[in-house]
Amino acid sequence: AVRRAGDCDALVSTAADVRRLSHHLVAQGGAAAQLTGLISHLNDRLAVRLLTIGTRRFNLGEQSFCWVSFGSEGRGEQTIATDQDNGILFVEGKATKERMLELADWANEALAACGFPLCRGNIMARNPAWCLNYEGWDTLFAAWIDRGDPDALLNASIFFDFRPLFGDAGLANGLREDVVARAQRNARFLKQMADNTLRNRPPAG
Repeated sequence: AVRRAGDCDALVSTAADVRRLSHHLVAQGGAAAQLTGLISHLNDRLAVRLLTIGTRRFNLGEQSFCWVSFGSEGRGEQTIATDQDNGILFVEGKATKERMLELADWANEALAACGFPLCRGNIMARNPAWCLNYEGWDTLFAAWIDRGDPDALLNASIFFDFRPLFGDAGLANGLREDVVARAQRNARFLKQMADNTLRNRPPAG
């Protein structure tokens, strides 16, 4: 049904089916890891189909950008109630920021119509701060690693769990290689991230 959907209205209906299936699986007592993995997979398929429709609508090439997912979506750990955390990495010369923002605004609203609420923190591709070319993302991530202040660490904990969802995956994969290499060279940043992790107590049971 997702693959056959030709417009947003069809995807809205299919998204409702996905939520019903998800609630049914939770009621049956499925394992958490399996449930979040399945929900994330189905949500991915919805988003990919929507972005396929969007690139045709705005006459954009799929290789001119990469739509990336952050946070729980980036980790493949989405639950039934999940908002949007996404951004765009575009290729300078193949696309302009203005055109990317047009697609992003349309896509974020369409995802909201499909049941994925707009992010209250505005971590979405339609926010100009999260619609950048490769140099923009690389510079931003490098600054967070080098600064290591509370805001930088919070951003790193959200944004560094990213993965490509649609478009040229090589763009995001290359960015990840650069981020990992820079983080490995910064012992202070690694210790700070480890300290933050140790403050999160595991839930009882």
